[in-house]
Amino acid sequence: MSEESPKDRKSGSPKKLKAERLKAKGDAKPDEENHSAINTPHSELNETLTTDNSPLTTQMEVHHHPDLHHKEKPWKEYLLEGLMIFVAVTMGFFAESLREHIANRDKEKEIIASLVRDLKKDTSTLNNLINIYMPYHNHWVDSADNYINTPQIKGNEQKITMGLFNATDWVTYAPPEVALNNLKSSGTFNLIEKDKVKSEILNFNTRINEYLKYSEFVTGVEHCVDTASMSIMDRKVQRRVIERLYVNNAVNKFGFVVLKDIPNDVKFKTYNKQVFINFFKKVEQADNLLNDMLGQYKRIYAAEVKLLKVLKEEYNLDDE
Repeated sequence: MSEESPKDRKSGSPKKLKAERLKAKGDAKPDEENHSAINTPHSELNETLTTDNSPLTTQMEVHHHPDLHHKEKPWKEYLLEGLMIFVAVTMGFFAESLREHIANRDKEKEIIASLVRDLKKDTSTLNNLINIYMPYHNHWVDSADNYINTPQIKGNEQKITMGLFNATDWVTYAPPEVALNNLKSSGTFNLIEKDKVKSEILNFNTRINEYLKYSEFVTGVEHCVDTASMSIMDRKVQRRVIERLYVNNAVNKFGFVVLKDIPNDVKFKTYNKQVFINFFKKVEQADNLLNDMLGQYKRIYAAEVKLLKVLKEEYNLDDE
């Protein structure tokens, strides 16, 4: 290699310097092209930003997994939990039983109070039947018998009519079945815990059933008597007298007719005494049944009085 002279190093060949500059510039151009953002495709830019710069723009989610390995409980804790559940269920059962018991007792007292009210009214009704109606009825039956057996029927029409109407003025007794039916239908009777009360209610109910069966037969006989009266009395007269009976019954407890209630011009369909005697035999049959019914009234009355006494004692009821 030939050595350069100082002159050549100082000035150099212009061509040679230009060639060296061009060479240096050519060597630098590919590297500039490789790293220029202008010449880099858009997709590569995105890839570069999303991969190389991801730690700067994205935060990683961290999931903490629970520890599924539980420690086994001591047997005492299981025993305590079981005991607490048992106590809670038992207390709930007793609370519900207590609530039902209180409700049943309230319902029982309500029905008993209703029964007491009915019994008090009925004892008053029976007392009037036994001590007022039946004595008057018997009196008028005896009077009708005397009027019919007088020497002459004609001229005694008013007395005979008064006697026969009063002797056949039937009073129908209606027992207090409302409270008893409530006891039967609602099942309240089974809620009564007092055996003595149950026994007396059953006894009273038996007396009522006996009366109802017997009264059906008596009512049939009374109807036959009423029908037979049409053979001797005009229907217009009967209408007027019956009207007075109802008016008198509205004023008094048992409103029998008096002589002034009978029309002055009353006439019979027949004056054959035997017809009146035969009719009066039917009246006597009904009278016999009614006096037998009087025994039923007295038995029912006695059962009511006893039942009322027991109810007042067992339920601490005050007399009103």
